[in-house]
Amino acid sequence: MSSSDGRNRNESVGMWAWLLPAAYAAHVIEEAFGGGGFMAWMYAGGGVRLSLAAFLGLNAAGVTLLCLAAWAARRTRACAWPLASGAAVVFVNGVWHAAICAMTRSYIPGVVTGLVVYLPVGGFIMLRMRRLISPWLFASALAVGFVIHGVVLWLVLRMPGFELG
Repeated sequence: MSSSDGRNRNESVGMWAWLLPAAYAAHVIEEAFGGGGFMAWMYAGGGVRLSLAAFLGLNAAGVTLLCLAAWAARRTRACAWPLASGAAVVFVNGVWHAAICAMTRSYIPGVVTGLVVYLPVGGFIMLRMRRLISPWLFASALAVGFVIHGVVLWLVLRMPGFELG
């Protein structure tokens, strides 16, 4: 049964929701171990030191939040919006990695999974969620995702000594 706005109100969030935390985990692995690793890239960009343990710890929180979002979205549609926010975060992060690579004309750890995994998975989940939640809630969820990515990026770029070059 479809509503007048074309959304399938009987459709539920499928197992595909788990693609988001899986994509995040794959991306973290590339960032941690691709090339010299994201931590080495940050150090080369301005002397920011972040240990592998700290990097993995911070990202363990991220993967946990995305697992909670996938779980909640599969339980009830009222809790589905965080999944759309997470999809927006990964999609924008994929675009960010590509843009930084183009600007610096160099490999940035995370760009491969950003392009090959984040863009398709984030885009797919955003398209699915657009059909499952109200337009206002979907737009709000995307805005939350964009703000989250912006805040994380702002924090990284404000680390003492960091220069994008």
